[in-house]
Amino acid sequence: MKPLKLSSRFSGAIATNFVASSIFLTCLALTNSLSNPAIAQSVGSLTCQQLTNRRYVVILDRPANQLPQLPEFLAIAAVPCGYLNSSMTFFGGFDNAQSSTFRANQLRALGLDAVVHSFSAKVNDIPANLQAAVVLVELNQEPNTAIQQAQSLSGKSAVLATFNNRSVLLVAPLSSQQSASAIATNLRGQGLAAQVIGASLLASPSTTSSVPTNSVPNSNPTSTSKPTSTATIYRVLVPNASANTLKQIREIAPDAFVTIFKGKSYIQVRTYTNRSNAHRERDRLNARFAGTILLQD
Repeated sequence: MKPLKLSSRFSGAIATNFVASSIFLTCLALTNSLSNPAIAQSVGSLTCQQLTNRRYVVILDRPANQLPQLPEFLAIAAVPCGYLNSSMTFFGGFDNAQSSTFRANQLRALGLDAVVHSFSAKVNDIPANLQAAVVLVELNQEPNTAIQQAQSLSGKSAVLATFNNRSVLLVAPLSSQQSASAIATNLRGQGLAAQVIGASLLASPSTTSSVPTNSVPNSNPTSTSKPTSTATIYRVLVPNASANTLKQIREIAPDAFVTIFKGKSYIQVRTYTNRSNAHRERDRLNARFAGTILLQD
């Protein structure tokens, strides 16, 4: 199969012709992957969509436990989450593009590849350099082999999906346009037919199980009900008291990471949306790690 030829106007043409060509993208593997305990543990206890119903979100395509040390105002906003079988870090939900852009640029200033995305509606006011992208790879071999090859070459997760009634791979979900373009170039250099599409063309995974693959998602943001609130997040933090504390915590919570709160070093163990579960976890950990605290967002 020959690599797809892309022009500089590719992404714009895809968006323009989206409804006319009745392109619909649905991620077949999401439900099974998130129900798999091993995968669910690797991507965190919450999907990124569960963390907020605000119109915009700021996302990093990197696990929270692999981030560099962040300023306190950013570190305390970081929440591990999973999207399309990939571990990511959520940095807040916002009601307007300006606020989300400001947060994303704070992360970009630290050299982090943050993007602004919407899980709740189609939006068209996100700055071009902050828009999320996905690499689409045509299948030319057995799917599992193709997934392994794509992940090995890209260093990103890959998931089987359906695009325009054919099976494809989605690689690097919610990457920046720049990163996605570099990944696609690398994959094409290895003989894979790869192209970059805007992440806004992805159907919400929460609706894919009930929407037929020949239907067209609503692309008019004004017809979508506006979210009015965000989920309450409870964070369990253990004092980073010794050089061994992080190692001990990661034995029970592999996604745990170091954060700063009120000038002191803590390890964020888990996040919860259920108050009772969060309190039980805080009490359980406090018996072993004195000084464990619970923060509410």
